[in-house]
Amino acid sequence: MASDATTTSEASVEDLPVATKPDEPFCVEILLIIKDCQAQHGLRHADYARYRSYCARRIHRIRKSLHFQHGHKNRYTQKKITVEKVTDVRYLHLVLMSAERAWSYAMELRPQSNTEPRTRFTLLKKLRRAEEYAEELESLCNACPQADARSKLEAQAYSAWMHGTRQFELKEYKHALDSFRTARTIYERLSGALVDGEQQKTYLSRAQEVEPNIQYCAYQIGQAQGTTDIKKLMELRKQAAAMSGEFLAAEIDQALSQVREKQAARLQEVSWHGDMVPVRNEKVRVFLIHVQDSKSEVERAGTHEACMELYDSILSESQQAVQSLQEDLKLENSNKRRSETLVGQLQQLLSYVSFIRLTKTAERNILMAQHMSKQFSFGCQLSGSLSKPLEEEKSEATAASTNGSGPKSVKPEEVVRVYDLVLQNVSDMMDLDGMEDDEQLTRELSALRLCFRSFRCFFSAETYNAVKKWREAVALYDRTSLLLRDAESQMVQCSLSILKEEAAASGRLSDVVRARLCAAQASYILDSEAATVTDKMKALDVSDKALLDRLDCIAVGKGLTTGQPNIIAFPPEFEPVACKPLVFDLAANHIEYPDLKNRVEQEQGGLTGFVKGLFWSK
Repeated sequence: MASDATTTSEASVEDLPVATKPDEPFCVEILLIIKDCQAQHGLRHADYARYRSYCARRIHRIRKSLHFQHGHKNRYTQKKITVEKVTDVRYLHLVLMSAERAWSYAMELRPQSNTEPRTRFTLLKKLRRAEEYAEELESLCNACPQADARSKLEAQAYSAWMHGTRQFELKEYKHALDSFRTARTIYERLSGALVDGEQQKTYLSRAQEVEPNIQYCAYQIGQAQGTTDIKKLMELRKQAAAMSGEFLAAEIDQALSQVREKQAARLQEVSWHGDMVPVRNEKVRVFLIHVQDSKSEVERAGTHEACMELYDSILSESQQAVQSLQEDLKLENSNKRRSETLVGQLQQLLSYVSFIRLTKTAERNILMAQHMSKQFSFGCQLSGSLSKPLEEEKSEATAASTNGSGPKSVKPEEVVRVYDLVLQNVSDMMDLDGMEDDEQLTRELSALRLCFRSFRCFFSAETYNAVKKWREAVALYDRTSLLLRDAESQMVQCSLSILKEEAAASGRLSDVVRARLCAAQASYILDSEAATVTDKMKALDVSDKALLDRLDCIAVGKGLTTGQPNIIAFPPEFEPVACKPLVFDLAANHIEYPDLKNRVEQEQGGLTGFVKGLFWSK
């Protein structure tokens, strides 16, 4: 019963029998059809299995409505769609849905195709089948006299895109490049020829989706010719992520790792504490190459979440590099013929990689603190070079707050905890092996620690300021100013080689501290001197009294400024009044009344009296 209900709800107008005139032209809006079906049946969440099932059910419904099933009862006879049989647009829909079914099956198998050769063979087989259906659709549209020009162009673009997808999977990048360019050109021309704005956006977005594939194919062709541009590849990775191209992003990540491995082969040694340390471990080489490119990657990242993902990937690689060096060091120490020189070099390299890992962790935490501080009133004043890659995010955050879907509010104590992590990172750097011999780097770390302590102290003052503890806030603001002066004096004596941009924010913090200190002092004075005035004002709170009850008090309460002014209390309250007195006649029992019997008229007896009383009674 559930499947029947699903089938009924999915039935569309195209599945129903329609009477089509032989010479009546029809239009097949291929892109709009597949986009609508994909959005409603699973591809919004990358559920290719659900979309494939939908395509199979729709093919069955179309065949049943056209009476075009393969065979009859228990006998199977394949029926092919020819140009003579295309008298109804649903025949073209049948071929289109067959291509979509084969393509969705291939995309469903793609995650497992990298590790299972048999699965990859099935994937390529399904892509070839989808390409055959797309070519059949193009040939039918070109040969059918009822199909209009738009249907022919859309079929050509769809066939080119499907051919490019298969060639891309086969790593035939030159043929894929030509097919993708053809599809992009057709979609761009169709978007310019349409009048409907929504349809124009759909075709333009399709052309933009093909663009990263074109650039990646061009990059692979250039790499085969000996030219490699890793910056261009990283820009491609960003575009693919923005277009929700998960598979293309995975391909680009793999290409990035291959390029870095080639570059890492040229990295032989690094400088640490004035000594040249050889790098023999392959994982460490790849990690060091990635660190060199990390700054440009962060600058190109458009959102805070993208920056966090980049830092997470770098820290994950750093952890693997540290573990690999520790294993090499352990193996060398267990060797009976170990070389003290090699052990010393491994220890120096481990200290160097650990220092980079701690530096990137500190940068990540500082970026998080800067992002959290933007929600405060002084956040824009504190923002500087650190927030340059996040300029696009500001407009998005403003729009999100307008719509009521912005990020949750941040408390100052949460920023304090983040700066605690930063200070711990700096302390760990100073505790690394060999740091006591490098006086220059030690002075830099001491200056940085003072700088970040000033930030921590400032947000601690903001914590007390938020709860209106003005004395504690003023004291912490003064302490922040002292720490900033000490940090600036130490930074003048040494030239920073790490965390330069992070430390530059201390200069902007001085102005913010001065302003917040004056505001806290003014609030403290107002609260102390206005205590009695506040009590009097509270005593004059007449918002709950009616105007009739406070005619002698000149004060406008909330009751008179609202839509229903409180002029008189209604219904009126109960008031005590005097009760009616109860009189008790206590002397009536002691009074002797006179005899008045002689004044009472005597009644007459007998029959005469009876008749008289009957007719002339009073």
